[in-house]
Parts: sequence; structure tokens; C-alpha cells
Amino acid sequence: MKDDRGSAQLIRIGPGALLYVCTGFLTVSFYEPMVELAQREVDTNGEVAMFVDGWNLRSVDTGFREAWTLWFKANREHFHMRLLVRTKLMEMAASIANLFTGVAVIKTYSNVRSWERACTDDFRGFPRHYQATG
Repeated sequence: MKDDRGSAQLIRIGPGALLYVCTGFLTVSFYEPMVELAQREVDTNGEVAMFVDGWNLRSVDTGFREAWTLWFKANREHFHMRLLVRTKLMEMAASIANLFTGVAVIKTYSNVRSWERACTDDFRGFPRHYQATG
């Protein structure tokens, strides 16, 4: 998915495991395709691990964050996220989502190697030679 301000590559890396590679600025228009894939994994596998390479993600709009937060809250028992961030703004957005979800479902990383290690520990099928965009 792509528009003039940002992009999101959505990859199913295995049963119950998704890799999202996000760049730029994501608006609420990205929400539906992204959540559709996540919901499908929850419906099929009972849970989903979301690995998000947001190293080159500058920001998200309020509608995008609010829509995801509602989904996070409704599905907090069925998913978790490992989020790679470079900016404090994105780390703060994740903290707000955790706060409104009531559970720390999003774990942020600001170090590429730590994020990749956490992803591999969490899902053995994580691409061994994945190169984060950072």
C-alpha cells in the first residue's frame, strides 16, 4: 500500500505472524487493509504476532492511531506487537495505545538488532536474513 505520504508493506510470514514495513506518514486510509490482515490471522489462528518495522515511519495521524487502539482493546488477549521505532513520537504513540488498551500489548525497540532478536525469539519463522530498513 502506498500514497504520496507513506507506505506499508504487509507480509504474512507464517501462521499467526505478520511483518509490516512502514514508512513516512500513515493516515487512517491505511487502517482497513492492515487490520483486515491481522483480523484474518486472529480468526484463523486464534492469535497474531505483529512485527512492525517502523524505522522509517515518521508519524501516524490521529484517526489511524485511534482506530488501531480500538482494535487493540477488543483483541488484547489475541495479539502482541514488536515495534521498531526511531523517533520518540512513534514511541509515544505506542505508549498511548498501550495506555488506552489497558495492557502493554506493544513492545517498542529503538535498536534494530534488539528488535530482530525479539522477533526471532517470538516467532522462529521470522526471516533470518531480514534487513530492517534502518
